[in-house]
Parts: sequence; structure tokens; C-alpha cells
Amino acid sequence: MIFKIGNTTFNDGGILRVRAFTAGASDVIVQDAQRSQRDGVITGRDYLGTATWTFDIDTRTGGEAGAASADALLHAEWNNPAIRTNPNTTVPLSYQMAGRWRRVYGRPGKYAGINGNTMTKLGIGRITCDFRVTDPLHYDDVASSVVLTIVPGSTGGLMAPLASPLSTVRSSAPRAGNVTNAGDAATALKVTFHGPVTNPWVRSAAGMEVGLNGTLAYDQTVTIDPLAGTVTRQDGTSAAGLLTRKTRMSTTQLQPGTTVLSFGGTDPTGTATATLAWRNAYTSI
Repeated sequence: MIFKIGNTTFNDGGILRVRAFTAGASDVIVQDAQRSQRDGVITGRDYLGTATWTFDIDTRTGGEAGAASADALLHAEWNNPAIRTNPNTTVPLSYQMAGRWRRVYGRPGKYAGINGNTMTKLGIGRITCDFRVTDPLHYDDVASSVVLTIVPGSTGGLMAPLASPLSTVRSSAPRAGNVTNAGDAATALKVTFHGPVTNPWVRSAAGMEVGLNGTLAYDQTVTIDPLAGTVTRQDGTSAAGLLTRKTRMSTTQLQPGTTVLSFGGTDPTGTATATLAWRNAYTSI
């Protein structure tokens, strides 16, 4: 297998080669309760926790200086302060197997680098490290995406029944599109609304909704990313307060197979779009 974290690849026949790799099983967090005054337990919900992937890696270089340089390259990815010091932050660890690239999300863990022994002086330094996988699913390394357009809202006149506030702009007719999760597990749907549009939404026939209350100008966007747990404007600031009551990050998912999604809102120009992005998800490596 070939692995990649950040800009560093290992076991690609280069200077960092994986001698041994173990994909540990996910912890199982159980919520069983002891039966009152009798043997046995009442089973509760079970949740998957962290899995630890461990690596034994050799440097393959021309000497001690090369081994140290290779070790520093990988250590910098494992010891990234921007990851270690920020809660709720994960990074992808990508891998290639059977000719296709997938990824898991988590955080680099322990790291023991080269030790300057005889093998290191020959360019074969020994590194041991592990990676804490915090999401039990595996995802395609390359994301899929679909862009939905909108039908321009009609103007000129009031529509009955009248209700406050009154408007002479009718809501744009929704446009539908097919999205396909080719994996075997439900996957998070990332939605980016591009203005100009008022009260945009994306919905499925099953009742899933991703929507905003408010107006986006022609040069504004809002991205709802359930996998990252963020709702951000084009400048990176939070826009979580714009979410509609029906929008639930935990249920903004695509089931395996094809789902029909509709995009609507109010846009008299007909230029607003919704970009739908997802990674096919799998239960195993």
C-alpha cells in the first residue's frame, strides 16, 4: 500500500518505506446497563470509537544525513501544531490499494524517529508512528460534485392569497439533479450556495433539507460542510446563524445509490447556483 499525509508520501519506493502496517479495529463504546437485582445487562446503543493505525517505516537513503532529512519530512506532518492545538480538527490520511485511492480522517498520534544507530548511519533509519482514525468510514480521495442552477423568479403583480410581507417577486421554480453515492455507506453532503439568492434551499424527497434564511449577493457564498462541522461564508467567517430550523448537519447525508435533490429560492436573475459535493463512503478499507 501507498500512504500520503499532507505533502508526504511513504511506501512509494522512495525514501520512506513502510516495513509493517496494522489497521487496528475501532473501539466499541457500549451503553449497556446492569439489570436490576438479576443477572445480565440491558443492551443500549453501541457506537464506534477511535481506531489506531500503526506504521513501522524505514528510511532508504545514501547515508545518515539523508535518513535525518527523510525523518524530519515525516515528523513535520505528524507534529503539526495547527492540528495538535486545535480541537475538532482532523486531517486526511490517504492510501492506495487495488489501484484506487481512498482516505480516512483522524489525527497523527505518537511518533518515534530515527535514533542514530549503525543502521541509521547506513541510511536505514527506523521510524515508528501511529494515526488515530476518528471517523470509522473510508472515503474516495477525489470528491464528486454536481452544480444545480435555478429558474429565474417571475415578477410583476401580487399573488393570492396575500400575506405579509408583500412582494412582487415570485419564488424561483426549483431545479432537480441526480447525485450518486457509489459507496456502501451514507456520506456527508456538502452544499455551497452562490448568490444572488434569497432563502436558498436544497431538499430531497425523503425530507432532508439544507437551507438558509437571508439573502446572498452575487459575490457571496455560504458553504455547509457536515463532515467538517462548519458553516462558512466566502471569507471563512461563520454563517451558522443563517441555517433554517429544518437543517440538521447530522442528517445531511446521501444514502448509497442515487438521490434526487432539488435547489430552490428566490433569484430574479436566474444565475444563482448550488454546488453539491460528496465523497463516496465505504465501511471497510
